[in-house]
Amino acid sequence: MLAEKFIKSAAVYIILGMILWIYMAATQDQSQMPTHALLNLLGWVTMGLMGLVYRNWPAVAEAKFAKLTYWLAHVSVIGLTIGVGLLYAGMVQYEPIAIISSLIALFNMTLFAFLFFKNT
Repeated sequence: MLAEKFIKSAAVYIILGMILWIYMAATQDQSQMPTHALLNLLGWVTMGLMGLVYRNWPAVAEAKFAKLTYWLAHVSVIGLTIGVGLLYAGMVQYEPIAIISSLIALFNMTLFAFLFFKNT
């Protein structure tokens, strides 16, 4: 079920976000705070909420492109985590990863909203 996949993925992302937070605290290096925030907000909060929407509105979950939102969500979370992480580590040449991942995230949320409005 699509809703369960989203919620289980969200649980994985919050654990990864917590591990990053613990690492930042242990090293006293807060430079990856934006990476941590993106991982938690897109990975935990957004994917968790998408899962709850799909669970509560089954017609939305059964829409033609609903499964695509799951994969695009992963691509954007992973891409932004890597892209922003490298950017804040001083590797500015990887900024396009963050930019492209941001555009994928925007497209995905637009698709999700479209599916929700069309099927509710």
